[in-house]
Amino acid sequence: MSGKSYQISMAPSAYRRYKKFDQDLQQKIQQGASQLVEDPYRYEELKGPLKGIRSYHFSHSKIQYRIAYRIREDEKQIEIVLVKSRESFYQTLKRVLE
Repeated sequence: MSGKSYQISMAPSAYRRYKKFDQDLQQKIQQGASQLVEDPYRYEELKGPLKGIRSYHFSHSKIQYRIAYRIREDEKQIEIVLVKSRESFYQTLKRVLE
């Protein structure tokens, strides 16, 4: 990848959720975020009303989690909009984006 690398930012609603997670899960999220910086276009782009949002998947304590993020190419920024377990993830994401 050439040029300036990406910066990670977290939407306020995502950060409020993040602070409630235990330390192990927070660390796993930070590891995931560093994966995003390396190649933000690697992970799947969502479809329909969630177009423009990408989803990074990982598991922690046998639970599937998702990191929803958008790439702000003009600012070289990756904005995390939601970190949540897979259960009702997409419904929550739609609410967060409204």
